[in-house]
Amino acid sequence: MAQISKPELNGFIEVVESRSDDPEKVAIQIKQALKKNKVVKLTLGFHVENLREFYNVITDRLGRAQDIAEDYAAGGAQTGERWMEIRYDADVPDMSAYRHSKNAQPLHTDESYIAEPCDVMVFYCKNKAARGGETLFVDGVELVERMKVVDPELLSELSETSVIFEKAGNKRIEKIIDLENPLQPVFNYNYYCISPNESDANKSLNRRFFEFLETHVKGSYLEHAVGLRPGESVYWWDHFVVHGRNPFEAYDTNDRFIWKTGVIWND
Repeated sequence: MAQISKPELNGFIEVVESRSDDPEKVAIQIKQALKKNKVVKLTLGFHVENLREFYNVITDRLGRAQDIAEDYAAGGAQTGERWMEIRYDADVPDMSAYRHSKNAQPLHTDESYIAEPCDVMVFYCKNKAARGGETLFVDGVELVERMKVVDPELLSELSETSVIFEKAGNKRIEKIIDLENPLQPVFNYNYYCISPNESDANKSLNRRFFEFLETHVKGSYLEHAVGLRPGESVYWWDHFVVHGRNPFEAYDTNDRFIWKTGVIWND
C-alpha cells in the first residue's frame, strides 16, 4: 500500500463539540483531532441550514475530496459525484445492498477495491433511525492484539498474502492486514468484494477472516458504537480501523439517511 505522510494516531475516538457556525473554523477543529485520533465525531451546538454547503467546505479543508459516489442500480459504477447516499430504501430487498437496507453490516474497510483509495472517510447525518443504526468502529491495533492471542496463524497468513478485491471494474491488490509498521497495522478488507477470479486459497482466507470477525469481534468489547443525530458527522482513517453497523428500525424510505464521501489527506 502506498504510504502517505500521516500523523501519529495515538488516540482512537474523540468527540469534537463545536459552538461555531463557521465551517472554516469547524474544519480546523476536526483536522486537529484527526492528527491524533483514528475516529472523530462532530457534534454541533447550532442549526445548519445548508448541510451540503457546510460539509463541502469542511471536506475541502481536510484535503482533496474525492468523487466516490456509486450507482446502486448500475452495479456500483461510479457517478462522478462527491457525496453518496447511505439511506434506507423500502423498495430495495434487504440483502441486496447494505447501503439501502436496515440490516447489521459486517466489519470492513470502505475502499478495498479502489486503486487510489481515500485516507479519511466522512459521514454526515440527514435523518436518524428511531432505534439503532450506529456505526461500529474497531481499532486496528486492538484487533491485531486480539488475533495474536486467538488465532496467530490466521494473522500471519493475512499479513503475508496479497488478495484481489474487485467491484464494477475497479480492482486493487493488497494484504488484508499489512504489518509493515507493527505500531500502525493497515487494513484492506471487504468480504463481499473479493475478486471472483481469486484463487480458492485466497477465497478461503477471506472467509476465515470474516468468520473470525463474526465470532471473536462482533458484539465484543472491541466494537465502539458511534451514533449520529441529524447534522452531526463522523470522520475516520479508513485503513487504520474496520467498521460496520448496528441494525436499525425503519419502515419508510429515508428513515435513516447518511451522506458519505472520502478525502485524500493533505497536511
